[in-house]
Amino acid sequence: MPKPLSPWAIEAKEHLQKYRPKMASELQSQGKLDDWAQSAANRAVEESVQSRYNGMEPLEAQRQAKLNNYLLPSEEDSPELGADPNALPDPASLITSPGANPRKRPQKQKGPKVN
Repeated sequence: MPKPLSPWAIEAKEHLQKYRPKMASELQSQGKLDDWAQSAANRAVEESVQSRYNGMEPLEAQRQAKLNNYLLPSEEDSPELGADPNALPDPASLITSPGANPRKRPQKQKGPKVN
């Protein structure tokens, strides 16, 4: 009998089925959907705990960890993501915030100029 999924794993699975149905279907056909969801949820929990330890507010830590690990962009927004569900990019490299501009130049450090 399969082990029951954690609440975050259930959320991950439902999100994948709704927003990335092709990827979910592929994982399901391989018998790996529940494993993927639980693994993604476990990574999110670990990241959330680490972020809280580093001083982030609990709800923000949870939100960011979920975005980084399993609340993936929709297939319409990022069709190439998950073409091979076993070769997903590092979730931390995904841009999941609305309005984020990946080409925006980094802010210059303020302070005295050093020659």
